[in-house]
Amino acid sequence: MDVSMKRSGMACCEKVYEYSQPVEQAAETVVPDTMPDVERVLCAEGTVIIKSKEVQDGRVNLTAGVAATVLYAPEGGGGPCVLGTALPIELSLEAPGVTQESIPVAMLSVTNVEARMLNPRKLLVRALVAVNVECYVHTQLDICDGIEGEGSESVEALSEGCTVSPVVCVKEKTFVVSDEYRLQPGQPALGELLWHGADIVAGTTRSVGSRLVFSGTVRLGLLYWAAEGGELCQAGFETEFSQMLETDTELTSPDCSVYSILTAEYVEPGTLSGGERGITAEYHLVSQAVCTDSVRINCVTDCYSNSRELEVERRQVELGCVQRRSTLRSAVHESLPATPAAETVCRVMCRTGAASCEAGTLKCPVAVTVIYAGPDGNIYSVSRRLTAEARAELGEDEYAALVRASCAEASAAPSAGGLDLRLLIDFELLAVRRLSISQIEAVSCGEPLDISKLPSVTVIRAAKGQSLWQLGKKYHSTAKLIAAQNALEDGESAEGRLLLIPTARG
Repeated sequence: MDVSMKRSGMACCEKVYEYSQPVEQAAETVVPDTMPDVERVLCAEGTVIIKSKEVQDGRVNLTAGVAATVLYAPEGGGGPCVLGTALPIELSLEAPGVTQESIPVAMLSVTNVEARMLNPRKLLVRALVAVNVECYVHTQLDICDGIEGEGSESVEALSEGCTVSPVVCVKEKTFVVSDEYRLQPGQPALGELLWHGADIVAGTTRSVGSRLVFSGTVRLGLLYWAAEGGELCQAGFETEFSQMLETDTELTSPDCSVYSILTAEYVEPGTLSGGERGITAEYHLVSQAVCTDSVRINCVTDCYSNSRELEVERRQVELGCVQRRSTLRSAVHESLPATPAAETVCRVMCRTGAASCEAGTLKCPVAVTVIYAGPDGNIYSVSRRLTAEARAELGEDEYAALVRASCAEASAAPSAGGLDLRLLIDFELLAVRRLSISQIEAVSCGEPLDISKLPSVTVIRAAKGQSLWQLGKKYHSTAKLIAAQNALEDGESAEGRLLLIPTARG
């Protein structure tokens, strides 16, 4: 007898490298001679721009930068001034298992920007960026789904089915989104643009054959001086986009994580097509998609022979099955002290840090700054670092394969003690069920079995949870023989029944 395992392969992508660390970058910035001295820093913000990501044998190189903006109150009074600076990020990471054929995915987000005055003409600007890098390689998911060869008919094989969700493709697309923004009726006319910041919010994904259609929204926030009256004003705009990506594989039940990052942005005040003054914007983006697809597989998890001894080699296969993707909302309410007292709120800036799941609880650090006008008409700010939390609602054997957090809403209002802050933080959770399968990797036949002393029939009462397969293996029979001997219908449970188990004679 010469038997072997029948194998089938499924094309997929295997993650061979992962890096997740915060990266801090700082630089001293000199106030230009044309600008007034710094009396106090009001706030600092930044937008991350990715420039390149490259893979080599054993190494990943990443180049990016933070376009930082500092808002400060000048000496001698007057309205806030804006100072811009660039903080470069260059990473060269040792990455065992990565080759030139690996596919890199980079996710970067600014979690905090702060500025400190060194002297009236010099500032220290520091940015904290959450950097996540993954690398994938094309491979095959090896499944042993049967036994073949001479004598395979005498081997009883147990095949078990399960649904798994391997990564089937990793793709990216670069594109440009442009828009014109008009102020809402009643808003003060646009004068000088002080600050702007763009955030990208993921939308929906769906598949059409081998094509992936994904959407998202660019949210633009800005501060500006009113054209008349010198009032500091805020405005917010949204631009939705939809793109199609060719995956090169038919998707049946996909779940895709799409990461979109700016590669460049251009936001300028100007005259719009209708002749009024507004904002023109052009965003250059790269969207990276990591797609899983839920498929049904069958693999041999046990076998035995009634005529020969078998030598079996097993392999533990760790797989995952996507259960659901959900959004969980956390409400944060905090009272912030304000000195001097707040008269009106100009802007609430909120930054979410790297989200995590700890003991079933989703957590995310949040950095918030409120810019407000005091009773004297000057502009002030107050900052606070908070933590948003939400229950993960994970089932048994489930884990959080992906957790992302974003600020859905941020508002503040003057109160007796300072400022009443309210935040809505959305957690995006991808729940995956952990599967561990003991798959038979190889089987070989040994010496013939001596069954001459075994009874022709064994009478037993099936215990709770015992299957016909288990009984056949234990009593030198087969599930088919037991079912026929006891007139059991296909799939009928034998639990608690008195059974006649015939011995298989070869």
